[in-house]
Amino acid sequence: MQGLLDHNETAAKKHLSTEHIENKYKIYFGLGLCINLTHAPKVFKVSPAGIKLGDYLVRSLDSSAFRQSFLDLGTGTGVHALLMRKLGNNDIIATDISEISIKQAKFHENLNFKNNKIEFHTGDLFEDLSERRFQTIVFNPPGWRTPSQALINKLRKADPATELPIQAMFYGDEVVSRFLEQLPAHLNSKGKAIIGLNSLIGIQDVLSRYIQKHRGTPPLAYKLIERHTIPLLYYSNGWQSIEKSLKEEFEKWSKQDLAAYSTDVHGNIFWSYEIIELYHRAT
Repeated sequence: MQGLLDHNETAAKKHLSTEHIENKYKIYFGLGLCINLTHAPKVFKVSPAGIKLGDYLVRSLDSSAFRQSFLDLGTGTGVHALLMRKLGNNDIIATDISEISIKQAKFHENLNFKNNKIEFHTGDLFEDLSERRFQTIVFNPPGWRTPSQALINKLRKADPATELPIQAMFYGDEVVSRFLEQLPAHLNSKGKAIIGLNSLIGIQDVLSRYIQKHRGTPPLAYKLIERHTIPLLYYSNGWQSIEKSLKEEFEKWSKQDLAAYSTDVHGNIFWSYEIIELYHRAT
């Protein structure tokens, strides 16, 4: 069961591989809360980072949050929306740009609850949510930066149609920048957004550009809540096959201060997963 091995990252990585083959898995988040999930092509399995974000939601949100509006942006498997329903929230919307992910998330809700109460939408970020505002918004965006054209070409050749789309993991810097601009219109005045950022998107670069765009006074304030060091996974056989090219791309980003990571003596990459809270700046 995932969620009980995450204190041992090596064991967790092996467990992810085994569970992928079995096509089904269960995640434990504490307080006796378990979510049953299945693997589907083109839908990300819940990663160690996703588990840590769920752990944080369980630890940090009090009972008042369970009675207020909750948006799971980029829901993927639906795990965080399902977790909130397990905690008693009945005002949940979950969105994803991928119709396949939404279909899978709906299946998971029925698998865990035998009925469907979560409102699911297919769309890019806040698309189709009009002017709806939320008390809590959770977002786990793509974790890697916009790739060079050379890498895009290699990714397209390496990935057959059955594997993950490039957008599932890349373009994280662009997606987060758009998210920051759109967020104020959808966040309650006393609400908060919880976002999990991968250091391979270039967190400082994204936040610095956000501040500069608003001449030093952006509408949102933010703070780092916690961070975790996590080993890099390649997520698909196609991406694993061009490991060398990916590492060369990461190195270029790092030399330009557009990504942060470390490498051990065996060449394994470790990145920083950073949970950040955003809220309206006090006026």
